[in-house]
Amino acid sequence: MLELFRGRILTFQAWKCFLGVLCQCTVAFGQGQRIWVLTAPSSIVEYDPATFASKQTIPVPNEVLKSPRIFQVNHQGQMLFAPNSEDPSPDVGKAGEKFWFWDGHAAQMLGRETIRISSQAGSNQKVSESAPWPFLSADGAHLFWFTNQYNRLQRENVELSVSTTFRAWESDNGGKQKQDLTTFDFPECRCPTGSCSETCPEARFWVPEKGVEDYFIITRLVEGQTETQYLSSTLYQQAPGTWSATDLPQPLQRVLDMAEHGSVVISAVLDTGCCGWENQSNDQTLLLSSGKTVVLFDERAKYNNPDYDVSFFTENAKLSPEHAHVAMTIEASAKSSAPIQLSEQGQANPAESLRIRKALTELPAVEVVSAVDPGKRSAFLPHAYLVGWLSEKEILVVENHLLVAYNIATGARRRSTIKVPDPALVFVR
Repeated sequence: MLELFRGRILTFQAWKCFLGVLCQCTVAFGQGQRIWVLTAPSSIVEYDPATFASKQTIPVPNEVLKSPRIFQVNHQGQMLFAPNSEDPSPDVGKAGEKFWFWDGHAAQMLGRETIRISSQAGSNQKVSESAPWPFLSADGAHLFWFTNQYNRLQRENVELSVSTTFRAWESDNGGKQKQDLTTFDFPECRCPTGSCSETCPEARFWVPEKGVEDYFIITRLVEGQTETQYLSSTLYQQAPGTWSATDLPQPLQRVLDMAEHGSVVISAVLDTGCCGWENQSNDQTLLLSSGKTVVLFDERAKYNNPDYDVSFFTENAKLSPEHAHVAMTIEASAKSSAPIQLSEQGQANPAESLRIRKALTELPAVEVVSAVDPGKRSAFLPHAYLVGWLSEKEILVVENHLLVAYNIATGARRRSTIKVPDPALVFVR
């Protein structure tokens, strides 16, 4: 059953037609992919996708391997590492006012333009804070910057109110020659709980993992105390001389992949579980395009698990180069060896419990489905983690802590000897 979106159902024939045209426009996409692997203690190695032979090694800061998920690489071979000064990891982000940038030839430390200004306002204190996040561009010619600037009124470390401004801009690779992309203000917001993030909106931003091209997405949300409230999402696209904003029909909670200038998006609908509960709603992964939705992953339909506090979800999902397939890593909130408890409203169900335990023994797993008809599965690899697409027919996965190329058409594997302790250390660009 295809999900309704803006009152329309996407038929098999419509998607086949749409994707057929889309594929003709993207035949060259994905060719010449590059594989990078972070290696202890402080380097990154490029490997040949065809032979897995080592091509070059580049030194990186020691902190990178402690927080690989915020490490950026683009197809040009540029790299960026900008930890947040509030990162809870030990020894990460302690020098957050500067970030490391490899321009493809040499490394440099660039200023982050962090703002923290404090002043008295009667018996209260005014605090202005901003810690911009820099991102690589896909073409290697620019850096892109995004920030929420908070102007708080507080007393004795209790937050009373906040005015938040979101700003995005681009610069050259040295952080100079800035050009504003968008700026908007949220209304002034009172903070009755003493923590503004629990009641007041801010912006979250999503960019392609290979670097910003000519689009990005912003979601307005309230983080909340127990549950995040997603308000709205906007797609920003570059036109000659300007950037235009298009409000999306529904707020995006977690963007997993984007293509075609942001007109094709894979997004996850997250579990609302909180307060010690993991499984309080239905995790889904959706493919969105032109006002239409295809459900790629549906937790309840796939696992029928409402009675037990085990959540199944997609950790990542990526479109193939020609957009005909989607590969996903499926994970769960519990391990097969651990005890599982009833959900908050659950009833004991031995058959369901047995089914869940059997499914857990296969995870994490990589699943490849048709973007036209997700019921058609091309591959299912237990005990594997998706890294990315090497071509329209070949994915790169981590199996048994080794990099493996898997052909979804033939089922053939090309196994490497490259050891990977954590899939987050590998990048396909």
